Amino acid sequence: MRFKPSDVQRTRNEQAYIDTLIVPLIPVGFDEAMHAFSECADMTMTVATEVERQLSGRAMLVPAMTYIGEPSIDQLTSWQQAASSEQFRFVTFITADLRWKETSVTDIIYVPRLSLETMSRDQQGQMVGNFVGQVLEQLGNRWTAL
Repeated sequence: MRFKPSDVQRTRNEQAYIDTLIVPLIPVGFDEAMHAFSECADMTMTVATEVERQLSGRAMLVPAMTYIGEPSIDQLTSWQQAASSEQFRFVTFITADLRWKETSVTDIIYVPRLSLETMSRDQQGQMVGNFVGQVLEQLGNRWTAL
């Protein structure tokens, strides 16, 4: 499910089944790190989109939480509180920005920052498939932990 009118309506109608929210975390910057941030964005969105596709009917992918500068725990906490107070039991953040590891947030799934542009289509498919598998495994562990 995606954050578009038809999917949002379906999510409301099927609240008992759609309990996972996927929030990509995307850093933005315009200094020397801009290229690295764009690689983070590319990998994060590619993996998040594929995870949503495979979990259609169980998860909703929302537009990315973008931020400039240091990651904001307050902004992340707001997302968690708002989503979990409604219907989403599992709020999962996906990012390639390793700066989040320096925080106390535990609901983040990390994917590596790789340049997909430099890979062939086959290599891209294999790499993304591997990372999607890892994300799905971590989500499965969270679902069964309750």
